[in-house]
Amino acid sequence: MPPRRRKPTTRKPARKKPVRKTASPDLRPPDPGERVWVLDVPFEDRSLASASGARWYPGPRVFAYYGTELPDGLVSFESMPYSLQRWIEDDCNESWRPETVHERSMTPRETQLESVRRQLGAMAGGFPYFAQMDSTGLGKTLAVCEAVRQMDDDTTNTVLVVAPKGALPGWRRTIADSEADLDPADRRRWLLVTYQSTKKLLTVPEDIDLGKRKKTQNKRTIALGELRFDIDVVIADESHALMNIESQQSQIVWRYQEAARAVVWMSATPGYQPMHFAYMARAIEQSRGTTILGDEDTLGYAVTTKWATFLQAEEFALKEGKAAGLKTWRWEPEDAARRERDIGAIHGWLAGGSVPWSISRPSPPTPREPLGQELTAAQKRLYNSAWVDYRRELGLPLWKSVGGRRVLQKNPSTRAAALRFRQKCSYLRIPATADQVRAWIREGNQVFVSMFYRESVAALAETLREEGLVVAVVDGSMSSSDQELEIRRFQTGAAPVIVSTTTSAINLHTNELLLPDKHHQVTPQAPLQSVSTAAPRVTLIHDPRWTPIDIRQIEGRANRIDNDHNHTTSTCYYGYAEGTVEEEMVLTGIERIADLGSIVGQSDLIDPEAFLAARADDRNGNIRSIP
Repeated sequence: MPPRRRKPTTRKPARKKPVRKTASPDLRPPDPGERVWVLDVPFEDRSLASASGARWYPGPRVFAYYGTELPDGLVSFESMPYSLQRWIEDDCNESWRPETVHERSMTPRETQLESVRRQLGAMAGGFPYFAQMDSTGLGKTLAVCEAVRQMDDDTTNTVLVVAPKGALPGWRRTIADSEADLDPADRRRWLLVTYQSTKKLLTVPEDIDLGKRKKTQNKRTIALGELRFDIDVVIADESHALMNIESQQSQIVWRYQEAARAVVWMSATPGYQPMHFAYMARAIEQSRGTTILGDEDTLGYAVTTKWATFLQAEEFALKEGKAAGLKTWRWEPEDAARRERDIGAIHGWLAGGSVPWSISRPSPPTPREPLGQELTAAQKRLYNSAWVDYRRELGLPLWKSVGGRRVLQKNPSTRAAALRFRQKCSYLRIPATADQVRAWIREGNQVFVSMFYRESVAALAETLREEGLVVAVVDGSMSSSDQELEIRRFQTGAAPVIVSTTTSAINLHTNELLLPDKHHQVTPQAPLQSVSTAAPRVTLIHDPRWTPIDIRQIEGRANRIDNDHNHTTSTCYYGYAEGTVEEEMVLTGIERIADLGSIVGQSDLIDPEAFLAARADDRNGNIRSIP
């Protein structure tokens, strides 16, 4: 075989300087007799939208269509009410598209009106911040909408709501219902966005070198880009998403908070340790009459630094460290007394005593029961096997996509070992969970199973369907409308089981006032079902969570206040594999739930000692619920 010839070396041409990126012009005004439709096109459907006549506009970063009528191929991409696309569309057409509203169907109850009075009272006293920290299921969304309705019209014309994707349908319905009896000229202009899409709320700065790396471009856009909209009221739903004040979405929301006339934070789980509350620094600064941030423009890491410095001055148990060359802070109390003192101080600032700018009330107590599951000898062998061997034996894919290439999933590193063991436990316990779910269904219950891994969701749903059960599935890969349809199947009883990776912003309780279903054809044989079934609900947390925020949010999906203002209770079972890392996770999560309850003034959330006692009874075969 002749030797392989080596290719002659050639000198690489000099690299050209990168072209400076600038923003493209916005949408042009429509010609006389036509209008513009700004479309909500998923990434995978962009080619279909282009083939149907839509065009991508890189300035506002939207698809739009100009014409007299919207083609049939683009009807499914029509923008939703109060969405970013609808806002841009109305601006370009210089008119609001009339919204279809029905008669008002939701009346705030007294507990919600109390929240409204407290919020308006804080604003009247010159305090522009309000923390709505009621527990899950007490109607925070309607209370906040009612408060906005009663605000001064001259100073609150525009409202920005940042919320999880699953919460947007509920927000749309509540906003429309709360303004149904108002004249269109008196209604507020609402903008609903998800936390993941907050980057669209900024303009890309022109004539500025944003850098070559995408990370650098994002940083400079967040710091130097202009706010695209003039917002009077900023509402952060599930505001615990802002705990990492250095994340991109937190920094963008922070900039809008700084420019707004009023700010509302909504969360039953705002945080469980002192460093989580940096996003409320302005409110604490004003309420305590102290200087934390001052008048300087601070963002991201600067906010973290000043908040940590303030906590250190208040003698909190903060420890300094180093990560990626930057100073970091960790809350590490060395004893129970120090821990209790720090938690009590945060509680006093946020919810204790006569704090006028917050409200925090407990929901119905959640019955909690541990559900330890033993692994069989074969399952223990799989649990202890290497990652690649484990997936090969179970017939799971061995490849993953990295940078567009398929690579082999290697054995876990030290840092990934806990995650791999958790995923093994999740998959290996599916047969036991399926048996338990079938038993609950036979007893007349509807069952909500919370899982962490989509592979586990698919496997459990398939296992239950093989037994003839109808199963609804909700995960983050689905659109809001698809999630709503699956939730409706469960709530109407068409699917007695729902398996979900979503931890917040969905309602699964009995006797719920359901959203109108535009796909439902009302007939005498199939009347419109306006409330959910009365079957008792059971909640199973199949995959344990480290954070109490996720745990508490999951517990509150079916444990809520119903349409008749009555408490609905759903027993929550904590599933785990005995003798594995999951057992430690359950106990850690329970301990942190107790800290969370102490901060928000709801110490009845859970008693760790009672849970440990119930866990011991569970091992002995005598399960009892925990109040």
